[in-house]
Amino acid sequence: MKTIIYHQRLGDVLQCLPAAKYLAQKDEVQIECLPKYAGVLDLVSYASWVAPGEGKGERMELEIWPNRYNEFRDSGLSWMDFVYQHPAIVGADRKIVLDRVPDGPPAGLPDQYNLLAPLGISQGWNYPTLDILDKAEKLMGDFIILCERKYYFYKRHWTAGSVVEMAQAIKHADKFMSINSAPAILASALRQDRSTYFLPQKEQWAQDNVAPWPGRVDVEL
Repeated sequence: MKTIIYHQRLGDVLQCLPAAKYLAQKDEVQIECLPKYAGVLDLVSYASWVAPGEGKGERMELEIWPNRYNEFRDSGLSWMDFVYQHPAIVGADRKIVLDRVPDGPPAGLPDQYNLLAPLGISQGWNYPTLDILDKAEKLMGDFIILCERKYYFYKRHWTAGSVVEMAQAIKHADKFMSINSAPAILASALRQDRSTYFLPQKEQWAQDNVAPWPGRVDVEL
């Protein structure tokens, strides 16, 4: 048994999945994270969720925040390059494989739609939301906004009831646009060679950008 410890941040837990898949070739693998991120493990068959402090077997501490944050910033490396230096996973294929995403759109979305994910919680470089909406309209035409219910927008919006629903919505969208956030990381796994518009972090925060994938188009406001 091996336990990957990464308690916080949805996008970071998602990026631990290639490590889990690599280790699962030889061992049973758990990812130890906060309960609100446990839904990540519903997307895969090769690892399971365990609550903080309950992971068994060999424990691998990969988490950056808070104890390794300054080391990460000083390194200048991307998240993947920094975390996957760990000797146990240095040989892992870093592509995220989600093998349990249901087909079709989740409840509340039409059969055809374009989707925008304009918000995040850990961006150093912030884009004005109204500018994102304007750019999305120019690139995609009509679209639905992916956001939590507490946010209000003049356009239609939809809230995922789970991480699985979020993945379904992103996978099934005709066109998709996102800032650098967890939805973009899901798109990197689910939208290979499909139209996806991406608003990257800039300047010193470019270190945080998810690695490019086929079909991604970086855009400027």
